[in-house]
Amino acid sequence: MANDYEKMTDDELCELAFRLHEGSDDTEPDYDEAAFVIKIAADRGSPAALCDYGVYLMNGDGVEKDEAAAVECWEKAAEQDFAAAQYKLGVCYMQGACGVEKDEAKAADYFTKAAEGGNSDSMLNLSIFYGNGIGVSADPAKSLEYLEMAAEHEQPVACCYLGAALTSRKTSTEEDVIRGAKLLEKAAETGHVEAQFIYGMCCEEGRGVEKDLAEAAGWYRRAAKAGMPQANAALINLGFPGVL
Repeated sequence: MANDYEKMTDDELCELAFRLHEGSDDTEPDYDEAAFVIKIAADRGSPAALCDYGVYLMNGDGVEKDEAAAVECWEKAAEQDFAAAQYKLGVCYMQGACGVEKDEAKAADYFTKAAEGGNSDSMLNLSIFYGNGIGVSADPAKSLEYLEMAAEHEQPVACCYLGAALTSRKTSTEEDVIRGAKLLEKAAETGHVEAQFIYGMCCEEGRGVEKDLAEAAGWYRRAAKAGMPQANAALINLGFPGVL
C-alpha cells in the first residue's frame, strides 16, 4: 500500500488524508493511516501537507503529540508563502502557544503575510491589532481597511462587526444600512449567533431590509437555540414561544 501512496500526487495524498481523518457514514476515522498518508506529501515539501501535518502533530492525531515539530512544519510551509501556515504561526505568537514565546509584533508580521495571501482570518486579526495597537501602532484607518478586506472575503466575524456598525451608526447612509444588513445576513447564514440576533433586529425594525416579524422571529429562534438569552427574550417579546 505504501508503494501505491508514493505514486499519488501531493494533492491526491492531502485529499485522501482528509477523507481518512474525517471518516464517512460507512467508515470510522482512521487517524493513524491519515497521518501516515499526509506525512508522505509533507516529506516531499508540499506546503499544504506540511500545514496539515503540523495540525496532526499539534493535536497528536495518529502521531505522538509534538508541538515543536508542528511549528517546524508550519515554518517550512510559511517559507513557501503558504498563507494558512503563516496564519497558524501568527496565532502561536499571538497566544504564546505551541512552545513559542508570545510576541505580538511577530504575530502581526505573520498575519500581514497571510493576509497578503488571502487569509481572511488574518485580515480580521489585523483589524483588531490596528484597532487596539497590539503588536503595531494603533491606526483606525488601517483597522477599518482590514475589516473591509475580511468582510469582502466573507469572514463571518468581520461581516458581523462591519454589518452591525453600518446598520447602527448615525452617519450611515441608506446604502450603508442596506449593505450592512446584507453582511449581517451573510454572517448569520454561517451560524454566527450574534449576527443572527442583530439581523433579526434588522428584520423586526425594517433596518436595511423589509420589515418582517416572522423572519425576525426565525433568526431570533436560531440564536436562542444556540444559547443566546437576549434572542430568546426578543422572540417572546414578539409574541412567539421561547426556546430557552
